[in-house]
Amino acid sequence: MEPQWDDPEFRTFDAPQEWSWTTDGPVRYVLVTREGLPLGFLWVASMSDAAGFVPAATSGGAGMNASVAWVGRLRSAKAAGDDPFAALRRWAGEAEDALCGSVPVDAESEISSLAGLSELADRS
Repeated sequence: MEPQWDDPEFRTFDAPQEWSWTTDGPVRYVLVTREGLPLGFLWVASMSDAAGFVPAATSGGAGMNASVAWVGRLRSAKAAGDDPFAALRRWAGEAEDALCGSVPVDAESEISSLAGLSELADRS
């Protein structure tokens, strides 16, 4: 007897809203660490509605996992009505999270572009 295969049924659901992941202008960012080592950079666009996370090159899989976790956090912040700058500061000073690491208080910096931040992450 040959197995019968049913075609899968796909349903479309709304995904949580999120900010754009790209920008052409300057970005504000913070270095996110775990156990004192860099995981990556949480960033927001200075002049547009964009935010994201760039893993540090030295963080390996931990940085990629942190990136996924930060996307979830950023979506939650947007759903709560935060603007990108509020999201950047939302977790500052909180206890270190096993996936997301920790964000220092008052440690924001600015860089001229997201490409520049990616280059910084490649050296981190």
